[in-house]
Amino acid sequence: MDRIRTAVEGLEKTNVSFDWSNVEVTPIIAAEKISVQKGDSTIFSIEPIEVPAFAAVINSFYGTNGMGFVSCVGSLEFCNHSDARIADKAMFHSHIKAPVLPGDLLGQVMIIPGKKK
Repeated sequence: MDRIRTAVEGLEKTNVSFDWSNVEVTPIIAAEKISVQKGDSTIFSIEPIEVPAFAAVINSFYGTNGMGFVSCVGSLEFCNHSDARIADKAMFHSHIKAPVLPGDLLGQVMIIPGKKK
C-alpha cells in the first residue's frame, strides 16, 4: 500500500441526531450464487436495502448465517451519508466451504434513522 486515505470529500465531520425509538431491523439476503472457501472474505450482491439520508447502519448479531458472517453492507459507488442510498453489496466471511444461494439469509442490520443537527 503506497498511501492511506485520511479524508474523502463529502465525509466531513457532521453532527447527527439518531432516533433510537424507530430502529428498523432488516435481513441481509443473498441475491446471487457464489461458492466460498473456508476463510474467504467475498463481496457479492444482496437484495437491495434502502438506507435513508443520515441513517446509521449497524450489524446485528442476531439471525446470522451459520456458515459465516457479514462485516459490512454498502455499494461499490461512493454515496454521501447526507443522501438516501441503496446497499446492494455485502462482504461475507466464511467459516466453512459451502455455496451461498440466492435467498439465503446472511445476517441482519439495524437501520437507525437520523437527521442533521
